[in-house]
Amino acid sequence: MMKMNKWTMALAAAGVVSLSSVAQAQEAAAGADALAASTTLSGYVSTSYTMSDTAGANLGKTNEDADKFKLDVVSLTLSSAQGAGEYATGYTVGMWVGPDDQSSTGGQDFELTQANIDLRLPVGNGIDLKVGYMPTIVGYEVYEYTGNAFFQRGLGFFVEPTHHTGVLASYQVSDALSVSVGLANNQGNQQANDETGIGGGNAMLASVSYTVGDGAGPLSGTEIYAATVQDTAEVDYWYASIGLPIPVEGLSVDLAADWVDSDNGNDDEIYQIYAAYTLSDKATLNARYEFGTSDTNSYTDLESVAVGISYDLWDNVISRVEWMSTSEEGSADDDTLAVNLVYSF
Repeated sequence: MMKMNKWTMALAAAGVVSLSSVAQAQEAAAGADALAASTTLSGYVSTSYTMSDTAGANLGKTNEDADKFKLDVVSLTLSSAQGAGEYATGYTVGMWVGPDDQSSTGGQDFELTQANIDLRLPVGNGIDLKVGYMPTIVGYEVYEYTGNAFFQRGLGFFVEPTHHTGVLASYQVSDALSVSVGLANNQGNQQANDETGIGGGNAMLASVSYTVGDGAGPLSGTEIYAATVQDTAEVDYWYASIGLPIPVEGLSVDLAADWVDSDNGNDDEIYQIYAAYTLSDKATLNARYEFGTSDTNSYTDLESVAVGISYDLWDNVISRVEWMSTSEEGSADDDTLAVNLVYSF
C-alpha cells in the first residue's frame, strides 16, 4: 500500500483531492523514477585542427577542413543496457550535433546516428534482436570518432555503408563462434539518414565472427570476422578482417579488406593493414596502410599511409596527433597533419 503524508490525508478528507488521483500520481512518479534510473547519458565532444598542403579531390574529409580549427561533433547517447533475463530488453538512441553530421549539407546540424531496440528471445543460448536504425555490420572503422585509432578515417570507410534500418538477429553459437543475420531497407547507398532508395526492397545482412582456439599452435587466438550486405539495388558489399596473434608484447596487427560489387560496373576494392604498439600506459603508436581502387569515385591506384600517436594526458580525454598522405593516379598527393582532442563523458 502506498504511503501518504498527513497533509494529503487531510485534503482527501476535506474532499479537495481524491485518494485514487494521489495514488495514480505517485505511481506515475515512481515509474518515471524507474525509467530515469535505468537510462544512462554518455557521449563526447570532438574538436580538431587540420593542416593540408593541397586542395585535391582524394577520398576523405580533410580537404573541407584544411587549415582551420573545427568543432567536429557533439555526440550524445541515451541508452538502457539489455538485462540478463530470457525476454530482456534495452534501447539505444544516438545523436550528433555539429558540422560533421551527414545532414549538414542540407542546412542542418543534427543527425540521428542510431535508434534501436534490443530484444532477447529464449531460443537455445538466446537470440538477441536489434530492431530499428543501427550502425552497419561491415567495415573496420566505425562511425563514432571514439571507436577508431585515427581521427582521420581511412579509405575503406568511404566505400562502405554506414547505417541500416531493419532488424538484425545475433546468436552466440559458442565462446568462439557468433553469427548474425538480418533484413534492412534498401536505402540507396545506405549512408546516414539516407531514405532515398528504391521503396519496397530489402537488403540482406549477414556476419560471422570466429576466434581460433588454443589447439591451433601459432594461429591460436586469431580473430576472424566476415560480413556482407546483399543489396537489392544491385550493389553488394563484402568485408573481411583478421586479427593476427603477434608474439610481441604490446603489438597488434589486423588485416582488412572491402569489396563493393555493383552491376553498373562501379566496383571498389580497398585493402588495409592496421598496427598498434603500446609505448606506455598512456601512449600508443598507430599505423595504417591502405591501397586499392574506387570505380565509384573514379579513383585508380589509391594509396594511403597514416601514422599517429594517441596520448592520455588528461583524464577522459583522447589526444591524437597524426600525419596522413593519400595519393591516386593523376592527382597530387594529399598530405595532412591533424590534432584531435575528444572529451568523453
